[in-house]
Amino acid sequence: MRTEEEMFGLFHRIAAEDDRIRVMTLEGSRVNSHIKPDIWQDYDITFLVRDMESYLKSDDWLSAFGDIVFLQKPEAQALFPPDFPEGWFSYLMLFADGTKIDLTIIKLELAEEYFHSDPLIRVILDKDGIAPDLPEPTDDAFRIQCPSEEYVTDCANEFYFSSTYVQRAIFREEVQVARQLFESRMRQELLRMLTWLAGARQGFPVNTGKYCRWLSGFLTKTENGMLEETYCLRDLGSVEKALYSAMDLFGKSLAEVCSALGYRDPGYHDTVKGYIRTLKEAKKDKKV
Repeated sequence: MRTEEEMFGLFHRIAAEDDRIRVMTLEGSRVNSHIKPDIWQDYDITFLVRDMESYLKSDDWLSAFGDIVFLQKPEAQALFPPDFPEGWFSYLMLFADGTKIDLTIIKLELAEEYFHSDPLIRVILDKDGIAPDLPEPTDDAFRIQCPSEEYVTDCANEFYFSSTYVQRAIFREEVQVARQLFESRMRQELLRMLTWLAGARQGFPVNTGKYCRWLSGFLTKTENGMLEETYCLRDLGSVEKALYSAMDLFGKSLAEVCSALGYRDPGYHDTVKGYIRTLKEAKKDKKV
């Protein structure tokens, strides 16, 4: 794998030799002081360019970055919506040596819009002196803010109501449906509540990382174990166990968040648990 020094030397050579490229910036984890560097970090590079259309005629110019083994162009896909607005175009590139580059080219006339789009931008080349005097890159905008009481209630409402759909799918022995409902409906709200729990314990705003990568550090050993159980969905029995672990973990977290923030616990936990017991009894009586 090429070293960081080699990669930045390459970026500078490409940008310096191409008169269409007027500004080059670095974004993402490599400018975030809260991220511990490792060899797996990609390079988030942006070029502000003249004559953007000339780049889009062919991908041959990308060979200057190295031996590409896989390329994705989000703005050129039909199945998925584009990642960026018109006038932006991205290339996500994997290389034979293991390096990954996320390259974005943007029309030069959209420079002002670009510089206001992300707080994690560092200018590394500015041929014309057009880049504004940016503050030191910070991830403050991505930190979890203190939720309102309405947000907490809505999160709990969605979580618990969704849990009844999962339970019904389990009763029907529809394991794939139960898994899908759990991951698409309950998982998001469980993780949301756990990030608020982290904030209630440490103080808001709090950073649990992209995809909650640092969340475990805010939870107890028991809580981490309960969360781990929610990812075991191999059969109906394990899905049901995951469901109850998720409900117990969510209920305890909700109670602590409400107590810490001075909010009223909506009381959904006991209500829905009772409702599920009713369903179970009905099933035993062959009424469901």
